[in-house]
Amino acid sequence: MRLGTKQPNQFFEQESMNSIREYKSHGLFFLYPENWLLEESEMHTADGTLQVSGGDGAWWFLKKYPFGTKPSEIAQEALQAMQGEYTDLEYDRIDRIVGEKAITGYDITFFCLDLMNVAQVLSFEQNNITYAVFWQTGNQLIIHNSEEVATEKVLEAMTLSLLRHFDLAML
Repeated sequence: MRLGTKQPNQFFEQESMNSIREYKSHGLFFLYPENWLLEESEMHTADGTLQVSGGDGAWWFLKKYPFGTKPSEIAQEALQAMQGEYTDLEYDRIDRIVGEKAITGYDITFFCLDLMNVAQVLSFEQNNITYAVFWQTGNQLIIHNSEEVATEKVLEAMTLSLLRHFDLAML
């Protein structure tokens, strides 16, 4: 499973905070690269969404669902939709506890136009809301602190910064 025990701020270190933005609204907090585009839609409702897109085709998407929507069903529906698009898709199921949260989802690998892509869908409940985080990227690298970093690692760090905030908010 890609969602590991590494620190979420590994790619958002203090010395590079000028290249990182913080999203703080609607009870959510996460970090994302400053040169990525954030689009928000109806976050004040039970069906709100956020999308953060990199210029290289990578994207990170958060969707709110009404509380009581089962995280496992959300993750399964997302996987089935991807299986309908990509016949060579491979996946590993994720069932983890991160902090105090039960998280379910899938790590997904597939080919599109002869390029390997990786994706992840995670779903969990928090504060009477069910959330799903989806992200996808090709095999791209970005420059961070003068080093090449897999875009996948940045997307993971974004997700972990969101999950970490929820854990801190519960203290």
